[in-house]
This record gives sequence, C-alpha cells and structure tokens, in this order.
Amino acid sequence: MSVVVKDGPDIYNDTNKEMLKDYTETVTPDGEICFLAADPTIQGKGIGSLLLEELSQREKDKLVYLYTDSNCSYHFYDRKGFDRAKEKEITMDLGSNKVPLTCFLYSKQLN
Repeated sequence: MSVVVKDGPDIYNDTNKEMLKDYTETVTPDGEICFLAADPTIQGKGIGSLLLEELSQREKDKLVYLYTDSNCSYHFYDRKGFDRAKEKEITMDLGSNKVPLTCFLYSKQLN
C-alpha cells in the first residue's frame, strides 16, 4: 500500500509551529504533552483521565500545552479544563484527497 502525500504533513507541522510562536509571545509554558493515547478497545474507561491526573500530581502548577485537531478527540481536552489557546483551519493534500482540518493548541495550568 502506498500513500502519496504532497505538502500534507508540512502544512500541519507548519501550522502547529505558527500557533506555538503566537502563543509564546505572551506565555511561557513549562512543557508539552506530546502524546496521550489509550488503547481504542478500552476508550471510555477513564484511562486518559487517570493519565492526566497523574501528570497533574507530578507536575503541579506547571503550564502545559498540546496540539490536536478536529479529527482527534479534542473534546476530551475541553472536558478536562484545557483552554483552547489557538486554532487554525487548514486543508491537507493527501494524494487526490483534500482533508479540511482545524488545528488546535490547548493549554492548561496543572493543579
């Protein structure tokens, strides 16, 4: 199987870099949540919430940010008290498909 991608990931990564640049003009975060995922077969069992609670205990009072998009479970971060600090609409070219996305930068002061 092969996938032809022309400027697909580049626009996504460039958009995230642009949002972070804008965000850090007024805020200095302590860290980034790079990857938070639960096995799809056990989603809805509270694993993501437990992971965030553990992070909050270990990194209390730290300001963290993360990237996500409209094709991911971004509503989870809304429910967990993250602020939608930045968002931007893009269209990714994935072969002959054009995929519209909204990219988000979320942040939260852990407590």
